[in-house]
Amino acid sequence: MEQTELFLGLTRPARFMGLPMGFFVGLIITGMVPFVAFASMKFLLIIPFGYGPMWLLADRNPNFFEFLGVVATMTPMTRRRRVNGGDLYVS
Repeated sequence: MEQTELFLGLTRPARFMGLPMGFFVGLIITGMVPFVAFASMKFLLIIPFGYGPMWLLADRNPNFFEFLGVVATMTPMTRRRRVNGGDLYVS
C-alpha cells in the first residue's frame, strides 16, 4: 500500500518552484535577510546560485529540513552543559 501512486502523491511534501517548502523558505531567508540587513544586491545572488544545490539535496531527500528539526528537538542535552559552555558529545 505504501508504494501506490495515490499514497505517494498524498504524502509527498508541498513544493514551490520545484523545491519542498522547507527548502524554498530556507533559500529565500538565506538570500533576503542579508539583503534587507545590508542593502546590498549581491546577497540576492545567493538565491539563483543556491537553487541548484538545494534542488539536488531535495531530490535526494525531500524531508531533510524536517529531519534536522526532529534531531535538534529530540537530542538530549548533556549533563555537563554548564561546565563545557555547551553540549559536548565527544568522549
